[in-house]
Amino acid sequence: MQVRDISWPGAATLVWDADDLLDVTDGRRAHADGSVTPRRFNMSYPFDRAIGLRGGADYWAVAYTNRNTKALLIKNGRIHRELNRSFYCANDYDYPISIGSAASGSVLVAHCPHAFNLLEVEDAETGTTLDSLESKAMEFHSRLSFSPDGRFLSDAGWFWHPWSGAAVFQTVSGRGGSLQFDRNPVFRTEFSETHELDSVAFLGDTELAVSFVADHDGMKRRPGTLGIWSLTGGRWKSRVAVSEPIGMMMPWKEFVVSFYDHPKLISLTSGEVVHRWNGIYSGKQLGPIELGDPPPPPIALDPVRGRFAVANSKIVTLVTL
Repeated sequence: MQVRDISWPGAATLVWDADDLLDVTDGRRAHADGSVTPRRFNMSYPFDRAIGLRGGADYWAVAYTNRNTKALLIKNGRIHRELNRSFYCANDYDYPISIGSAASGSVLVAHCPHAFNLLEVEDAETGTTLDSLESKAMEFHSRLSFSPDGRFLSDAGWFWHPWSGAAVFQTVSGRGGSLQFDRNPVFRTEFSETHELDSVAFLGDTELAVSFVADHDGMKRRPGTLGIWSLTGGRWKSRVAVSEPIGMMMPWKEFVVSFYDHPKLISLTSGEVVHRWNGIYSGKQLGPIELGDPPPPPIALDPVRGRFAVANSKIVTLVTL
């Protein structure tokens, strides 16, 4: 494992682009040798999170305000167009947005521009809406994520009371090769006020890492379970108890990196913590609503290459597993 601290004041919207770490709203890049390029521009708006995807020769990114309504779709460092989410309860839960690659090679954007309970997927280049979905499997869509091959879309949102849940929808080819959602989710959690979903993350193209927390006395959280769900087999491959909350997670080989409080490496087969990075604060968010105090800092994940970056006000810490 390798840990490197880079002087980088004010990093806000971090994503990985091949070997570089990029702040998409000012153009600064950190290279493998730890050098950081100068600021190229200023968006003059407090975007605080970002996602990125390289599709062929183009690099696509979305910068967004996590607890507000504004986002930007960015292509090769230039604003492609503005995006918005439904205003309803927008200050209370994570912005629902993801970008992914379709089997055709086109880049997709999944988000909720018109209603909190209406999931839409569009062509990134043209803005054409390819399909929309309102489903009983999810009410307030949040924490959207495409599988690496673009076949599945995970949706880790919540239902009014609020209870956190998740669903995974499959994308299928429609008439004329267009893309559509299969209306029947390949994974969904049931309502539960005593065993509530925390987070989900893709393990490759066809498996899902799923963490739960248990409620106690209504609001106090206690650790729950961590499992692997087969999207193609429709079953749990494993489920283990964990001793600590997991929060946001990044799968890597037979582990997940949990980002609750500080990054920690957890075995998927035993639930044991095998390594900790105690000196890095990574937030205390659980589910799509509870941000913790202070809220999570800028974090960039790269599960393919097994690395992540966590920022504070002065430095960015790069960790390679």
